[in-house]
Amino acid sequence: MKRRPPSRQARQRCAILIRELAVPAPFELGRFARCLERQTGRYIEMIPAVMTTSSPSGARVRTAGADYLYYEEETSPYHQAHIMLFLAAGMLLAAGPGPSVDPRVTPDVSPQLLRLMLPGTTGGTVDHLEAETFAFLALKHVGLAALPLPLAWRAIRQLGPLRSGLSEAVPEVASARVSGPWPASTLRLHQQVIEIRDAALALRPFRDQEVASDAAKAGRAAGLAGDDLDAAVEGAVLAAAVRARNAGHPVRQPDDAAGPTTAPGRDLRSEASWLAKVSRAFSDVQRAGAPASGDGLANTPDGLSPGWIREAASHVRCLIPGLTVPASQRKVGHCGVNSPGGSNCE
Repeated sequence: MKRRPPSRQARQRCAILIRELAVPAPFELGRFARCLERQTGRYIEMIPAVMTTSSPSGARVRTAGADYLYYEEETSPYHQAHIMLFLAAGMLLAAGPGPSVDPRVTPDVSPQLLRLMLPGTTGGTVDHLEAETFAFLALKHVGLAALPLPLAWRAIRQLGPLRSGLSEAVPEVASARVSGPWPASTLRLHQQVIEIRDAALALRPFRDQEVASDAAKAGRAAGLAGDDLDAAVEGAVLAAAVRARNAGHPVRQPDDAAGPTTAPGRDLRSEASWLAKVSRAFSDVQRAGAPASGDGLANTPDGLSPGWIREAASHVRCLIPGLTVPASQRKVGHCGVNSPGGSNCE
C-alpha cells in the first residue's frame, strides 16, 4: 500500500520538536533520555530487553511520575535509535496527563476497556507515519539518515528482494510506503531497513542453528570471511526461517540460541550496505530452490536440507564482489550473474 508523503504541516511540527529537544549528535540513548526529561519534565528510563516475537520491537509504559521505554536488545544501533525516537514521538506528539500504555502492547484490549482497567489512562494516539517521520527526521538531523538520493534509490532496489520475502512471511511489519515528492526515496529506504529488522526479529522462533552452522561451513570453504560470511549465513538462515514460518514449523531453540546477526549498523548507509549483502544471499538461496523429495537428501521440517544449504551457499559466493570463483566450479546459466572471472556462476 502506498501513501502520500507526510504533509508539510506534519513535517514542520516534527522539525520544531526536534529543534526544541536538541537531539544530541552524535546520537546516544543516555543523552537523548536527558533531552526528553528536560522537554517533558518527567523521569525517563530506557530499558533494553529481548522482546517477545508477538510484541513490537519497542514499547512505552507511562505512570504518574515516569515513562519507561523498552527497546529491543538484539538488533542494530540504528534500529534501536529508530525505536526510541518512534516511542518519543508518541510521548511528544500525543502528550497528555495521566498514565498510558503503548496500544501495541495490548492489541486485543480496546482503549475503552483499558481506561476501565487502569483509571486515568490517557488514550491519545499518534499516526504511525507521523511518528515514523519524526524518527526519520531526527536521525537525519544528527547525520545518521543522510544519504544522496541516487544511492538511496540504488539501495531500495538492492533491498527489495529481502524486504518483499520477509514482509510476505511477516505482513504485520509492513509500513504504508510513501511516494511522490519530498525526500520520499530516503524515507522509503529507512522504512525498508526498519521493516527488515522488525521481520528478522519476528522470525526468531524459526531460525535454525543447524542451517546457520552448515551455511557457515560452506561459506568458509568458498573463501568467505568477516561481514561477507556473516551476510551469506544470515541470508540462508532467513530464507529457511521464511519457509518454516510459511509451513507453520517453529524450530526448537536451545537455551543459548543466537538472535539475528547484526552488523554494527550505526547509520542508514551502513545498514543499507550490510542488508544489501544479506538480500543478495537471501535472493540467491530462494532462487536456487529446495530439492525435491526423494532426491537422496534428508529434508528438514522447514523444507530445506543441510546438503541443499551447502549447494546454495556455493551460489552465494559469486555474488560477493572481488571474490574469485574457481574455473572448475563455474557453470553457465544457473543464476545468470557474472562472476569476477567473466563466466556465469553455477
